[in-house]
Amino acid sequence: MIKLHPIPTVSFKCPYDNIDLEPVGWYIPGMRTLADLRCPECGLRFYGDLPAGHGLYYPMLLEQATGIVHDRYGIGWSADWLRDSYAQRVDTPMELVVEEFRPLGQPVLLNCIDTLYGHCLLKLLNAQYYLDHRPDLDIILLIPRCLRWMVPDGVAAVWTVDLPLRQGIEWNDWLADEIKRRIAPLSQCWLSIALSHPYPEDYDIQRFSRVPPFPINEWDRHQERPTITFIWREDRVWPSDTGYSYVHRIVRKLTCRVGLRRRPTNKQRRQVVALAQTLRSTYPGIDFAVVGQGHRGRFPTWITDLRSVEIDKSLEKSWCERYAKSHIVIGVHGSNMLLPSAHAGATVELVPQERWGNLVQDILLEPLDPREALLRYRFLPIGASAATVGAVTIDLLRHLSDGLRYFKRPWCQHETLGQDRLPFLQWVNRERESTEDPATNSSRNTV
Repeated sequence: MIKLHPIPTVSFKCPYDNIDLEPVGWYIPGMRTLADLRCPECGLRFYGDLPAGHGLYYPMLLEQATGIVHDRYGIGWSADWLRDSYAQRVDTPMELVVEEFRPLGQPVLLNCIDTLYGHCLLKLLNAQYYLDHRPDLDIILLIPRCLRWMVPDGVAAVWTVDLPLRQGIEWNDWLADEIKRRIAPLSQCWLSIALSHPYPEDYDIQRFSRVPPFPINEWDRHQERPTITFIWREDRVWPSDTGYSYVHRIVRKLTCRVGLRRRPTNKQRRQVVALAQTLRSTYPGIDFAVVGQGHRGRFPTWITDLRSVEIDKSLEKSWCERYAKSHIVIGVHGSNMLLPSAHAGATVELVPQERWGNLVQDILLEPLDPREALLRYRFLPIGASAATVGAVTIDLLRHLSDGLRYFKRPWCQHETLGQDRLPFLQWVNRERESTEDPATNSSRNTV
């Protein structure tokens, strides 16, 4: 964390005079947490990203008089968001619900506002670090309404902004003034650095969703009726080949320009049905469901359709409960995979060609042995066919438990295996008995 109030801790140089800019205050008009800066030489005023969220890695500098953004890191999207939001800034009142659970003695502000759901959620996960390691601090969560249900127990205050994600990029001077009005009476306030990709050991998803993840040690239970969930979205679909993906992107751009909202979801629906049929041919009793935001197309009655256009906290929690029952979740790369990957036993993700550079950014891994992580999280090109995705999924269902067992430390003890093997064999028998299929009274084959 860094000092925010009354004067923030930050280091910027004037792009014209190359001398240190003087921080004179701070400003939070939404997702950007900024220092108010002045050049003591030329007198120009700037806003500079404080080292929080993405500003921690590539801070931008904006001239207050002209709106010019100085992007020394070449991060076009971040510079564009800042430039555009400042040029289109508003001063519109909005609903801000303030909940205070205890006095703010040592306050630290964690700003979770963003225009992307994944960015908001990943910032929120930083709260657990302070709850566990800095109980002397009083966390103030600044969050969009869609995340209120995931606030963990123990925070000092929650400031909920009724701001849709599509407006998360917005620069709102009313909101900035309201936040400043509430922080100004405090003698001091710190700012969480809000890591954009917090370390897996620093969060436990159950603290946020209140849903325990899939019990991986029970992988082999209910193998006669495995549970698989496909994560549906209608703005980034699963095509059957890369050529279709390219055409889809062109068509989407053209149709959006003329006001049409059609997207090639029919092809995705056929892909999902083909995948489910592939799995059903091996596991006739499979529990297959589709979860996500949308409604286009119908599925066979044996596929459970849990999609919805409108999402509220009760629905999203019920989705998390479905993920936690799932052996495997399958879906296209994006923020939509964060909560499924955090709760399910394993994940198969379909990655568009332009997203390989963002691999794993949308996956919430457990703090696992590297080999276990490689087994439980699989990544395929988005052009993979339903047959290929089905084959990978079937192999995971059949062999994951064996891989997890044989990679455990007792199987890799030089001293034990080279000398007295009795304790080792006793452990092997216990492991095998715990994963026997009660219907057949037989253990699974090894990998």
